[in-house]
Amino acid sequence: MNLTPLIFFAGIIAFWLLIIRPQRRRRQYQVQLRGELKAGDEVMTVGGLFGVIREVGENHVVLEIAPETRVRLAKSAVTARAEAEPEATETTETSLP
Repeated sequence: MNLTPLIFFAGIIAFWLLIIRPQRRRRQYQVQLRGELKAGDEVMTVGGLFGVIREVGENHVVLEIAPETRVRLAKSAVTARAEAEPEATETTETSLP
């Protein structure tokens, strides 16, 4: 009994499950994300910049990365929505006796 065809098809199925399927899901997420972008969203770019979207065009967004510092980026450069960071609370240091 020759197991070569069975091993070959098992390899193809494993390749599809481990490589192609997750990549397809990521692509669907990116398309959905780019379609839902709106002013006020906090996002992260492919270069690692975090900022708030101020304007959305057909193929670009204007991202505010610091107060009064805006950059124009292609929508494809936006990779994810940034999670809101909790407000930093001021801690007081106590001196030890």
